[in-house]
Amino acid sequence: MTRIVAGKRLFGDDCDVNDVEKAKEFKIIIKELVILAGINNRGDFLPFVRWFDFDNLEKKLKGFGKRTDAFLQELIEERRNGNNNGNTMIDHLLAQQRSQPEQYTDQIIKGLSLLSK
Repeated sequence: MTRIVAGKRLFGDDCDVNDVEKAKEFKIIIKELVILAGINNRGDFLPFVRWFDFDNLEKKLKGFGKRTDAFLQELIEERRNGNNNGNTMIDHLLAQQRSQPEQYTDQIIKGLSLLSK
């Protein structure tokens, strides 16, 4: 999926990324996503429990969101600044952003990229 979205292979033995740190960050994000997706949040059932945040889940979710947002923004900037007008989803969305900037913001592109992973 990352090949379709960003034009890179970020996972596996035949990873074609020169930046090993970016591949490691992607692995950490995916692992944390799986962990956080499986946790039952008591605050969903009893909203007043969120005030106390017993499991530090709210803090973990905010940190995860910031890291994921920064990672996706870096992918967008890389595709925007590169001279490679490829056939990736981000490239097509950036082309739409040039013609309709108010409807294809970076936030929308990041959200669509997340949905496709």
